[in-house]
Amino acid sequence: MNTIIMILLLLSLFILLLSIAALKVIFTFDSDKENVNLIFEWLHPFLKAEVTIIDTQPVLTIYLFGKGIAERNLKRTKRKITNKMELIRSFKPRDINVYASYGFRDPSITGVTCGALNAASQFINIDSLQNDPNFVTDNDYIYVNANAKFNVITALINMYRTRRAGSGNV
Repeated sequence: MNTIIMILLLLSLFILLLSIAALKVIFTFDSDKENVNLIFEWLHPFLKAEVTIIDTQPVLTIYLFGKGIAERNLKRTKRKITNKMELIRSFKPRDINVYASYGFRDPSITGVTCGALNAASQFINIDSLQNDPNFVTDNDYIYVNANAKFNVITALINMYRTRRAGSGNV
């Protein structure tokens, strides 16, 4: 009986922490190093999940207190997400910070990209945008580091509602 009560208390504590502590999401793209990372951190350093691209295959690695406990290749699903922006909005991200550094051999492309990024940031709720265009470069490159936080319980509920409203297409 004591074991059941302890398990229920731990489960209640876990659900409470999920509703209070935000999940931090960090996305990094570096065209020079051909590097794409997606990191999820919750109660750092307690839990961390990292998705990296290794030989064109996404690999998920899960860390508990900084020690790798699981690694697995991710497979593509055949389900289509019809409205990706609506799905992301359903997570209600906050504290969105974006650092973008880029340069193209043609300075006009760099200028158009700079203008488009600044214009898009006015329509998206971004707390901080650091735009670092390089107009005089010999090679094309893009580096983006973006992070945001969201509440896991709220995201799951809103994702479920979005999925039901979209009749299973999300």
